[in-house]
Amino acid sequence: MAPAVSIRHAVVADAVDISKLIASTSDACCFSQSQPYPDGYHTSLQTPAIEALIISERLVFLLATHDHAIAGVLAIEDKTSIPYFFVYPEQQKMGLGKRLWQLAKRNGELGLSLKVRSSLCAVPVYARLGFIATEPPSCFKGLHYLTMVTLRP
Repeated sequence: MAPAVSIRHAVVADAVDISKLIASTSDACCFSQSQPYPDGYHTSLQTPAIEALIISERLVFLLATHDHAIAGVLAIEDKTSIPYFFVYPEQQKMGLGKRLWQLAKRNGELGLSLKVRSSLCAVPVYARLGFIATEPPSCFKGLHYLTMVTLRP
């Protein structure tokens, strides 16, 4: 029997699992002992910070669950920016990110123009979603990224 996959909006009680997902995936993809978290980044991923974002409704958080456990997150700010889009590495290539994106699109949660500061390892994912680079790769306080935009999600 295939594992159960579902997509839903996050609630405050999900903040612990969202925090773990973003932090562990960031560790695997973006940071190392030679390039540790930049100042303030780790704090911004702690459960209280994620809870505050969910409560504020400044961001829409969509979750992909796989066998009832959170496996992916997509956060959209003001229909114009993607601050968080992560799927656990061991659950990538299962279509979870695509399903998150499709639900956000179907629900009208994506504006006509979107911007993301993509980690360098996620650039191919955003390119498949129609994003294009707008400037060369940059580094801010140890966080390497590529600014990308799309005009029609």
